[in-house]
Amino acid sequence: MLARRLIRIAIAYFAIGISLGMFMGIQQDFRLAHVHSHLNLLGWVALALIGLAYRAFPVLERGWLPQAHFWLHNLGLPLFMGGFALSVIGGTKHIAPIAIGSSLVALGVALLTVHVLLALRKPEIPV
Repeated sequence: MLARRLIRIAIAYFAIGISLGMFMGIQQDFRLAHVHSHLNLLGWVALALIGLAYRAFPVLERGWLPQAHFWLHNLGLPLFMGGFALSVIGGTKHIAPIAIGSSLVALGVALLTVHVLLALRKPEIPV
């Protein structure tokens, strides 16, 4: 069930994001604050809400678009955040992983948007 997979991966992003926040606080080095924020928002919040939406509207789990969104989002986000982190820590811009990762996430969100709008345009009729 995709809803459960989304919620499970969302909680993993939450644990990583919170751990990064704690590490930054202990070190008093907040250079990775934007990575922490993006992991929590795009990883934890967005994916958990999408998982809950899929649970509330099972029709949303049907078809290839939900799977495409899941994989684009979850391949793109670590690449995106890894590029951000390497840019800050290494002092040189790592444009390729940032551009590719953010584009994958954006494409996944675009597919999700189209899918939700199409799938929820008519009420489901119980059989």
